[in-house]
Order: sequence, then structure tokens, then C-alpha cells
Amino acid sequence: MHLETDEDAWVDDDPRPLRTVFLRDDSQSILVANEADDLSFDYGLNPYRGCEHGCAYCYARTYHEYLGFSAGLDFESKIVVKPDAPALLERALANGSYKPGTISLSGVTDCYQPIERKLMLTRACLEVLARFRNPVVVITKNALVCRDLDHLAELARHQAVAVYLSVTTMDPDHCRPTDLARRALSLEFTRP
Repeated sequence: MHLETDEDAWVDDDPRPLRTVFLRDDSQSILVANEADDLSFDYGLNPYRGCEHGCAYCYARTYHEYLGFSAGLDFESKIVVKPDAPALLERALANGSYKPGTISLSGVTDCYQPIERKLMLTRACLEVLARFRNPVVVITKNALVCRDLDHLAELARHQAVAVYLSVTTMDPDHCRPTDLARRALSLEFTRP
């Protein structure tokens, strides 16, 4: 693979590509109740805001504007990180006033974006969810989800997980799941 920088594309004298900045979010709560009838989950949980994948079609870009950032380059280069997400989740689930429901893990970003390899916030949240046997829905485009098969399989034993993979391609043959992938998904995620 070869990367060639277009020197004319950068306004400053700095020819380097845009650098990602990670900003700490010290939120005191982590679950957001979903009031929309047309969505199939009860709460949203976002350990990150913004997404380094930077997909042009991402519907979540506009949510970055609520933070005072742009939905353009800021969305993919200013990533808000909630390092206390797993502890806040555990506290929320253990609270006597918590009404059990399905949690969507990262509805406004990909919870398996590149920084997750290092920070492992999604993995820690899945560990909490597995311990509480709380249903969760995960949507990602990153194969890193396979790293957490242990927690996902534990949730699947209680029929408490759904994982949706987004595959971006222009090739219609790649849009269809292969027999091998279909078998693997049915074994890993739907068998009790």
C-alpha cells in the first residue's frame, strides 16, 4: 500500500494529514433513555463521541454539533472519550431505580473505532453487561468486534445480544453473507 500526500491540499505549511485529538468527557451518567417508538432499544450508551472512521454517509455526524464541533472534520478528528463509562454503567445497572431494557452500544459513533484497541472501553462495558445479563445491541463496521466474542457469547447464552455488521462496498457479491459467515454468526450469537 502506498500513501501519497497532496501538498496542495493543506492550507498551512504543514503537509501532514489531520491529527486526531482525544478529549476527556467526565460525564456523571452514561445511559440515555430512548423515547422514540421506531427504535428497538431502550437506552443509548456511547463510550466515544465522534468517529475516526469518518464515513461521509454517517448519520451521527450532526450529533457532534451538540458538542460545539463541526459535523465535518471535527467529527472524525475530535473524539470525545468517556473513560469512566464502564464504572458509570455498572453503577446505573445496580441502581434500584434502573428499569431493565435493551441498550444500544454506540448509536452516535462506532464503538469499535481505532482508539478502542488501546482504551478497551467497549470491551469493559460488554463485560459489565454480561455480568448483569443486560440485553445489548452493537452496530459496527470493525472486525475488532471479534476480540470480544467471549463477552458476546456469554450474552448470547442468555439471548441478550445482537451484533450488526456494516459492510461498505460497491460490489454486490460482497453484500451477501457467505455460508461460512452465516454459520459462524448463528453459532456464536444465537445459540443459547
